[in-house]
Formats: sequence, C-alpha cells, structure tokens
Amino acid sequence: MKKGITIIFLMMLIPALGLMAAGSSEDAGGEDVVTVTYLTWDSGPGIEITKPIIAAFEEQNPGIKVEMQSVPQGYDDKVLTAHAAGDTPDGLLMWNTSQWAEAGIVQDLSPFIARDNYDMDQYLPVPKMWAEYKSGIYGLPKDFGPRAMFYNKNVFDEAGVPYPEEGWTFDDFIKTAKAINNNETGANARYGYVAIPGHTYALQQFIWSNGGDLCSPDGKTASGYINSQAVVEVVQWYKELFDMSISTGTMDAYQNLGQNEFQSGIVGMMDNGLWPVSTYTEDTSLRFGIVPAPVPHKGDSISPVIHSATWSMFAKAEHKDEVWEFIKYIGGPAGGRVFAEQHWGLPVFKGMAEELGLMDDEYMKVFAEIGDKATKAPVFLRSPKWFEADNEFKLALERIFLEDADIQTALDEAAQKMDVILQSK
Repeated sequence: MKKGITIIFLMMLIPALGLMAAGSSEDAGGEDVVTVTYLTWDSGPGIEITKPIIAAFEEQNPGIKVEMQSVPQGYDDKVLTAHAAGDTPDGLLMWNTSQWAEAGIVQDLSPFIARDNYDMDQYLPVPKMWAEYKSGIYGLPKDFGPRAMFYNKNVFDEAGVPYPEEGWTFDDFIKTAKAINNNETGANARYGYVAIPGHTYALQQFIWSNGGDLCSPDGKTASGYINSQAVVEVVQWYKELFDMSISTGTMDAYQNLGQNEFQSGIVGMMDNGLWPVSTYTEDTSLRFGIVPAPVPHKGDSISPVIHSATWSMFAKAEHKDEVWEFIKYIGGPAGGRVFAEQHWGLPVFKGMAEELGLMDDEYMKVFAEIGDKATKAPVFLRSPKWFEADNEFKLALERIFLEDADIQTALDEAAQKMDVILQSK
C-alpha cells in the first residue's frame, strides 16, 4: 500500500491535539495518511493569504494536504502548555526565539538545512538573525517590517507645519510636535505625538542611533549600557516629548499605539510598523505620509528596529521530516513572494522587494528603504531572560515620565536589578 502524508496546519489547540499529531487514517483512495499539525497565531486575512501557498504546495506534493485554523488569542500559553504536557504539534509560527530555544521547545533546524543543502544566504541578514540563537537556527524567516514615523498631512496642513523629511533630527522632532500642539482640550485638541512610557521596544532604534545599547552583546549585562550617557540622552529627549504628548488610558505599548487618535486627526505623528497602512489607505478622508525616524544629530544614520517571525518546528514533533518539507516551502521564496505581494510584510529575501515592484509603492518603498538600513536584531533575542529584566527598565521609565524621577539615578538602579536577572541561572 502506498503511503501518503497529510499536514494539518493547526490554528486551535483542542483537547485532542495529541491524538491529531500522532494519529493516522486512511483516505478514500486507500492511502495511509499521517497527520502532522502546525500552529499559527494568524487569523482572518492572515489565513486567507496562506491559502494559495497551501494549494501550490499540495499540487507539488500530491501526498501532502494542508488544513488551516488559528490560535489568535493566548498563543504563547498554548505553546508552553503543549510543550509541558509533552504532547506538541509538529510546527509553529514563532517570534520568541531565545526563550523557546533555551527552553527546548523548538527544534534546531541546522541538521535539516545541512542535509538538504538549503540556502540560508538568500535571506536578508537581520531577519535571518531572528531565527538564530547561540549556534543553532530555529526557523526560516517569515517576513519583516521596520518601524517608521507616520504623519497626518491633514493635521500638519491645519497647523501650517512643513512635512518631515528623511534626516530630520531629535530637535526637529521636538519643534514639529510643539508646533502642532494647540493647547486646547476636547474635540478641538491637537497633539504632536503619541509617547508611551513603557514602549522600550520602540526606544531601541533611538538608542542605537545615538550610539547606545540596552545590554551587552551576550545579553548578560545591563550596567554600562542601559544607564550610559547615550541612553540618558534619549530618555531625556523622550521625556520632553512625553510631557507634551497626548495621554489616554486606552494607550499602551503593544495593543494601542494611538492608531485611532492619529486617524481621527487628534495626533499629528505616530511611531508604528506596517500594520496600519492598509487601514489608513482605505480611509479616503485621511492623508498621511511615512518617513524614517529622526536621528540624534544632522548627518547621523538611523539604526532601525524590526519586527519579524519564523516558521519553526517543535522539538517534540513526531513527523519532523514531513513538517520540514512544508517549512521549506512556506518559508522559502514561493511562500515569501505571496506574503510580499499582499503587502503583509516586507520580503526577507535579497532582491525580492525590487523584483516585485514594492519600491514603486509610496509606503512600501519607505519601509523597504528603512529595512535596508537595519543592522541589529532586537535585544530580546540575546537573552531568554530579557523580558524579565526589561520590566525593570519599564518601571524606571514610568518613574521618570510619570513621577519626574532623576533619569541617571533611575537608570542606575534599574541597571543593577537587570544585571541580577540577566546573570541568574
């Protein structure tokens, strides 16, 4: 009897997850079917984008079938629970490389890459860094997007303020924000910017551009980095922005960066990734532009921070060879091209942005040019303990922004606490 393989791309963890991962059945044609499961947090449009990729994969692999569902809420908890129970699916979409690699949740793909002579040099350097931890490679890059500064042309025109241009400085940014602020309240209020105290992820790019860093390259030391003069200068600048920024109880560092306030014209500028572009372009009343983040001084270069993810494999996967075949396809040029064509993110492959004409798109061009300047992966990829340590940085920033604590003192105290966490076993 001829053996075939079916991959089910699992989007919902259900009580029978283990049975699905290990089970087999027989299709109508008499073929034995091996069920392989794969988790993703994508839903809605994200699922729709994968359908043509799956159809093409199935056509090229007649014995393999892919069925998709999603875990859009509580994704990380589901992954951790399945791993702890020792009954995991076979594959997963991953973002937290250092923690999940260190914990043994994800499989080092290096042996598969070497066996198949898979070309990792086709990927852009920084998205590829996202998949790497210590000496291993724990996934294939999915897509990526840097952060950029959005500006509302309606608000700028109303205030008679020139649009920002690439190469603008921290001082230019302050002056622009002040010029937009109208010191009114209620529906007539206008603010220059949305500054959020706990958004340490976004602060990375400003700190890097100023020659600083948040911790040592090995991820074990914060002292001398988080409390350096370079970081103090950035926090001082951001504190000035915060003091003149809009502040509402609905904004936080990850769920709401002021997208609605920007779209409605209350706020003139917003720091964000690619995600709002599709919504904003559908709003015919909104005129907006995108520009690289400001630099500390005239002539300085930006050092962008990016967002990304990887197509990865559970270390406890039962059908590793089979799920690797799917990872190679969806994480290779064929899958990457589909995501890029839908403007879901920037392609992670060298030359693909130009090949697909993304440089002709008003907004994708800006993001692509910013992405080309990225040289660093986010700090959390250096240490599985970073997020615990980062909480101390956030607390220090909240004291500085909300309680006017002395910047140097607050950062010195945070650095000492962060060292203990980063160096703990």
